[in-house]
Amino acid sequence: MGKTKETFGSYLKKLRLKAGFGLRRFASLIEMKASNLCDIEHDRRSMPKEYLEPTAEALGLIKETVEWDRFFKLACKADEIPADVKRVARRNLVPALLRTIDNANLSDKDIKHLIDEIQGRN
Repeated sequence: MGKTKETFGSYLKKLRLKAGFGLRRFASLIEMKASNLCDIEHDRRSMPKEYLEPTAEALGLIKETVEWDRFFKLACKADEIPADVKRVARRNLVPALLRTIDNANLSDKDIKHLIDEIQGRN
């Protein structure tokens, strides 16, 4: 039997339950109608972009962790850049950095090494 693809809604619900929040309590915490949160968790509605970061923080997710990255990756639609990455991409030198990486034809291993260097984990 094949494994079903995890959706943003199912991941959000799993994180909410893991954090110990009921639907109505969590909806109130993030200032959203419970019916809208329910629709999001059942993939009948998309999470508004302005709610993504506050929701991730309310769930206790920590930036630069697998859970944080997965949350934002699942939240974006196909061929869309995650909201947290879009925000960073607006910084002046980020487009130049990305073009430099692309022009240098860095492998994933090279990029991972670059990330480790920036984070001081060399």
